[in-house]
Amino acid sequence: MTTAASRKTALSLFRALSREAKQMNDYNFRSYAMRRVKTGFQMNASLQGEQEVIDALKDGEEQLQMLKRQRIIGNLYPSDVSVMEANS
Repeated sequence: MTTAASRKTALSLFRALSREAKQMNDYNFRSYAMRRVKTGFQMNASLQGEQEVIDALKDGEEQLQMLKRQRIIGNLYPSDVSVMEANS
């Protein structure tokens, strides 16, 4: 995989993970997911080897599938509005 293709794939994965994280129903889960996506990509920003990048992208895809499942489960059992989200 070339660097341009892996960069494009990584950006696409980042957008997909961010989109899923923003759709989480609960404030705490949403905040954690957004923070985890951001720190995960920051930790992997310095990967050099092609196999390392491929493995990180594969792990990211697995994380995306897990986040989608978690969002569905969270929507089945919605929680009350958090104090952080409540309108004053």
